[in-house]
Amino acid sequence: MNLGQTAPGTAAQEPPEEVSARRLRGIRTSVIGIFIFAAIAALYFARDFLLPVVFAFFIAITLRPLVRGLSRRGIPAWATTTGIAVIGSALALTATAIFSGAIIDWIANAPEIQRIFIQRLSDLKSSFESLVYLTETIQDATDPAAEPGVQEVVVKEPIFPTMLTFFAAYPVNVFIVISGSLVIAVFLMASGDLFYEKLIRVMPTLSDKKNALRIVLDVEREVSAYLISLTAINAVLAVAVGLGFWAIGMPTPHLWAMLAFILNFIPYLGPIAGMLLSAAIAIVAFPNISQALLAPAIYMLLIGLETQIVTPLVMSRRMQINAVVILLALAFWAWLWGIAGIVLAVP
Repeated sequence: MNLGQTAPGTAAQEPPEEVSARRLRGIRTSVIGIFIFAAIAALYFARDFLLPVVFAFFIAITLRPLVRGLSRRGIPAWATTTGIAVIGSALALTATAIFSGAIIDWIANAPEIQRIFIQRLSDLKSSFESLVYLTETIQDATDPAAEPGVQEVVVKEPIFPTMLTFFAAYPVNVFIVISGSLVIAVFLMASGDLFYEKLIRVMPTLSDKKNALRIVLDVEREVSAYLISLTAINAVLAVAVGLGFWAIGMPTPHLWAMLAFILNFIPYLGPIAGMLLSAAIAIVAFPNISQALLAPAIYMLLIGLETQIVTPLVMSRRMQINAVVILLALAFWAWLWGIAGIVLAVP
């Protein structure tokens, strides 16, 4: 039988055009996959450069409606952006002067905070002696018997010094990123509508120009409204947390207000972190557990009011995002860019 002939009963051989089209589709899919992986790798390795740029675009998008509105009233864009930069720098210096003392005290007292925390936990342990005894009995039964004469050594790393050292070093990186972002954002806003003019020139037809301009303006308006609304909500929440902690005698309530303001930009994870951190410090600050539970209870109550009542009323249309999508975005950008990625995930 001739191997070049089609056997009886078998399908006819595909035309060369279909074979070529299928191969082209396979090549195109492979190229797209390689491009996606390359883009993710580029985002990961270039994060030190991209972070200030991305933050600058968010700042420029948020404040551009203000710049454009004042431009219509005869105030040039460069004057508005210069005023915004001066006000932002003054606020940053003021916040540094207010909060630096409390942060330095936390770091200086880290060993004492850890000692008191461990002592309070040991006191709580006595209330659950039966449970602890049962746990130790089960552990002794399951662990292999140690050889005689061999002493087990367990090295415990300090908890609070490590955490506070991290939080002490992290603001340096934040300051560098924010400073670079402000400089880039000032130039972006001072350029006026130059970016839009360039975009319109690239579009081939009049309808494409209109659609591109409409999309860009819609994105600018939605992102600006979202970030401004979220900032206002977080500011009110910060004041409420500070007043609540001041009322129960929590130390440095102004610092807790700042932490609540910053952490609430992170969906889900931020409020949980704030509640756990307030509980840990309250255990150290107050003599009994019932009083210490007031701090996380107040924090959880205020967060509940904000998430269930205030935010849906203010941003009901803009927050129609699937919770699973938000969690996946948080996980992806946290892996990619760390804390800064978490902050940028939802916007």
